[in-house]
Formats: sequence, structure tokens, C-alpha cells
Amino acid sequence: MRLWKAVALLNLALGIGLLVGYLWWGREATRLRRETTVTIQAGAAGLEEREWTARGVVRSVIPEINVLVLTHEDIPGFMPSMTMGFRAANPQLYAGLQVGDVIRFTLKGVPPNVTIVAITKEGKT
Repeated sequence: MRLWKAVALLNLALGIGLLVGYLWWGREATRLRRETTVTIQAGAAGLEEREWTARGVVRSVIPEINVLVLTHEDIPGFMPSMTMGFRAANPQLYAGLQVGDVIRFTLKGVPPNVTIVAITKEGKT
């Protein structure tokens, strides 16, 4: 095979490869644009303030930083059951609470920034 034929075939293969890559890139850019639009719309919907009510057991009260550590049940639409700290909206909310108290509490805010806005004592474990 002559050298010019080999160079022509190599250039043709390179050109076809660039064309296929450019077409694939265009499809990916369109897909990413569509996914970004959907994500932005879903994120905007999730920026509204919401409220959840759940039961839990007081594990610790940390008044220095205004936090209650609770072991709570599933909070539908927010998080599964676990032990974690929640900031209280007002220090009077946890006045009189002791470790082991069973409570019903209300969280309010825009995830992940939620605070306890109401507490009802249900008993002791």
C-alpha cells in the first residue's frame, strides 16, 4: 500500500471518530441540561418550610448549645429512625426533661436546618 493511501485512510478514520465523538457529546450535553433543569425544579420545591411530628426518647440535654439528643422513630418524608441531636427553638422547650423521658416532638424548618418547636412529655422508659 502506498504511503498516501495509508495517510488518507488514517485521516478518514480520524475524521469519522471526531464526528461520532462530537455527535455523542451533543447528546450528552442535551441530557445533562435536561437533568439539571429537573434537579433545579425539584430543589426549588424542597426549599419550602415543612413540619414533622415524631416520638423519641431523650438521651441527653445540652443546654450550653441548646441541643437535645434524641433516639427517634422514623420521621416519614424526612429521615429514618436514629439517635441524633436537634437544636431547640427555645430553651423553655426542654425545661424539666430528663434522660429517659419519652416525648412527642415537632420539627420545623427547611432540611437539613430544622429545629424542635414543640415537645410533649409522654412518660419515662
